[in-house]
Amino acid sequence: MNLKTAYAPYFKIGVAMSRWNLYTPAHVKLLSEQFNSYTVENDMKPMYFLDAKKCRKEPETYRLAPALDFSHAIPYLEMAKAQGIPMRGHTLVWHSQTPQWYFYENYNTTGKMASRETMLSRLENYIKGVLTFVQENYPGIIYAWDVVNEAINDGGYRQSLWLKTIGEDFIIKAFEFARKYVALGVKLFYNDYETALDWKRDCILNLILKPLKERGLVDGMGMQSHLLMDHPDFKDYQIALEAYGALGIEVQITELDLHNADPSESSMHALAERYAELFKILVEAKKSGKANVTAVTFWNLLDENSWLSGFRKETSYPLLFHGKCEAKEAYYSVLKVVVPESEIDEWKFVADEKDFEVTGMPVENRGGNTMQEVYDFLKEVGVYYLATVDGDQPRVRPFGTVDLFEGKIYIQTGKVKDVSKQLQKNPKAEICAFAEGQWLRVAGKLVRDDRREAKEHMLEAYPHLKNMYSADDDNTEVLYFQDATATFSSFGAPSRTIQF
Repeated sequence: MNLKTAYAPYFKIGVAMSRWNLYTPAHVKLLSEQFNSYTVENDMKPMYFLDAKKCRKEPETYRLAPALDFSHAIPYLEMAKAQGIPMRGHTLVWHSQTPQWYFYENYNTTGKMASRETMLSRLENYIKGVLTFVQENYPGIIYAWDVVNEAINDGGYRQSLWLKTIGEDFIIKAFEFARKYVALGVKLFYNDYETALDWKRDCILNLILKPLKERGLVDGMGMQSHLLMDHPDFKDYQIALEAYGALGIEVQITELDLHNADPSESSMHALAERYAELFKILVEAKKSGKANVTAVTFWNLLDENSWLSGFRKETSYPLLFHGKCEAKEAYYSVLKVVVPESEIDEWKFVADEKDFEVTGMPVENRGGNTMQEVYDFLKEVGVYYLATVDGDQPRVRPFGTVDLFEGKIYIQTGKVKDVSKQLQKNPKAEICAFAEGQWLRVAGKLVRDDRREAKEHMLEAYPHLKNMYSADDDNTEVLYFQDATATFSSFGAPSRTIQF
């Protein structure tokens, strides 16, 4: 007995996959054996569909219809097609991981923000482009889309660039465009976190779901469900679940995990019990008709893959599987909710050792687009702050250069400057940048690169520096980050950590 078979009478059991999972054969095998739905964890968010280079190189050509890039999504769609596993599309419209340049005239953050009319055109053409590509090339693969993600915060609409450029009706417009272009039978969802909080539940119901339902634009509510061992109270969770269900729309648990930093046997037993309690609520809601739960998606396959360890700054053990696809007690507790214990076999995963190795991932994808995101953010911000160490005294100053060369993030300065001398004595450094409610920290070692081509590449990116430096002088200095950690953060949303 496996998860997808046990829960077939009730709802789909899905899981999120990262690119590292995608290129690890054992992980794909675990997906196919246990799950009948999956979501792309990161690579189908807006920043991965929007083609920055084309849009910014030819802004007039793409002013109303942004250029799109499907290279990040294709490997996941191909895998879904090969394995015969349907997908949830995540996500079309989100305040985070949508690049700032997208909201500006000529895609240039040094100019003014785009008008409402321009943004509405971009929004429609972007949604049309994504849906059309998927539906024409991979018909029937995606059965549901998170159209808008996390639009509620602080008792009302989140103060996002979507709200600023279009207005409060950007949510309705996004769903109108999605309904216009989506294939028949594909469901449209609103998705959010902390959906059991009473104030947030009521905002979602009154500001988003009810207006959409009245217009026939929404098919379901996505309750992310990033849970803690003591939060939320499952009574509140059940009330929220049934409130969404009472609208007559589907409910899907879209990003399920349960943070627990204690791997002890007693703590993992408590984790198993809490999972069992949650699934009893979901199954009972389905049976009683109080909420039409149609899918539950765990947020990644293994404890070791979970985003929570980076977000919580402590190792988390939040899922049903760990190690080499081994089942935890929580796996059996979830099964026992719907299957007699006598019918549950011990899970034994069979795979060759080599199947746990990353296989076939293009070199440029091993952090390539995520490093691109770091570069894009710093480039758009323009001015960031670099911290170094001067003896026992931290030093911070504004900086304005950043370059992406040979897959590394570079900065530039002069060798005669104090910052250069400090870095040569202690290469540990950190930079911080802030824009539109989101901030980025990058911490690591800055390593000098004395090659002429590295200096020349930086000077080509910043021609005005040629008045002060040349690639052949002995003053120009370019340095790249080594063993670095980049963390994107914002109030009210999970942090994301990138290693490079």
